Amino acid sequence: MTAGTDCPVGEAERDELLAICRRTFQQPRDDDSLPRQFHRKTHGCLRGELVIEPPDLPSVRHGLFARPARYPALVRFSNSFFDDDRHPDLRGLSIKLRDVEGTVCEGAPAGQQDFVLMNEAIGPAADAAEAMDLFRALDGIRAVTIASVAAPRYLFPSVLPWRWRWRYLAFLNISGLRHLLGRDLGQMTFTSVTPYRLGDGVTKFLVRPERPAVRRRPARGRDFSDRLQAALDDGPMTFEFCLQPRVLDSDPVDDARQAWRSLIHPVGRLEIPPQDVRSTIALGDRLTFSPWNALVAHEPLGSVNALRRSAYAASAANRGASAAFPVAE
Repeated sequence: MTAGTDCPVGEAERDELLAICRRTFQQPRDDDSLPRQFHRKTHGCLRGELVIEPPDLPSVRHGLFARPARYPALVRFSNSFFDDDRHPDLRGLSIKLRDVEGTVCEGAPAGQQDFVLMNEAIGPAADAAEAMDLFRALDGIRAVTIASVAAPRYLFPSVLPWRWRWRYLAFLNISGLRHLLGRDLGQMTFTSVTPYRLGDGVTKFLVRPERPAVRRRPARGRDFSDRLQAALDDGPMTFEFCLQPRVLDSDPVDDARQAWRSLIHPVGRLEIPPQDVRSTIALGDRLTFSPWNALVAHEPLGSVNALRRSAYAASAANRGASAAFPVAE
């Protein structure tokens, strides 16, 4: 097993990453405020509750999932790159819990647990080295557009086709197809993509719509905030919260480009009651969600998560965002 603490990012590499992210992905807005480096557009930051109901399986009963419990939650839906919801993009779902018991990772707020997920089972880069190559290729782009995110310099490093990065091209195509097929956040499945500690083992996290959400007609609206509101106007939104413990040796710990085949186990339910979606957007913009705001029992693992630790912390510090679950919502 490769733990996050066993995958340190070199100081020079960390400084290079932070410089690229700041000058390319966190440029000041017209009012001089700084956005997030990634997943900058908030569709809503909704009040909810995570109800843990773990099955009687020793492999999943660890940390947050050791026993039945209920946790107040904030659930932020987002776009990765674009403000225009009509563009193909990664959609994010982040969850912040409070009243959590247990020792947290160094620098994380006590009593809290964050989960950071997106609507893909795999990531754009396999590991930290590949991610750095992609960041270097994107460094200096004047604006984040569909063409620039495609990163032609990264995709086609040579005139020789066998040196082209076919897996990244496939990732872009799959993301584009998913955009065409799904415009309702309440009917999307979100995964952690990267692995996390679970007792002496490793797991990924997965949040998927419960059956009633799958059966209902997709919510309509001009953008994702409107569609979230339309869905909530019909009643609470509910998702299954699942673990995917690693039991197959073929499921890699440090290759985010490969989806796991190990069995998925529901361990709880995420409930989001009806509320005014647009009134919650400002809260989502003030907060920060990080995979490293976590219990030690669910420590992020692998080199991509090690790289994310510095990037998430710097992004939050630059814009003065808070990791703390707000006392009054």
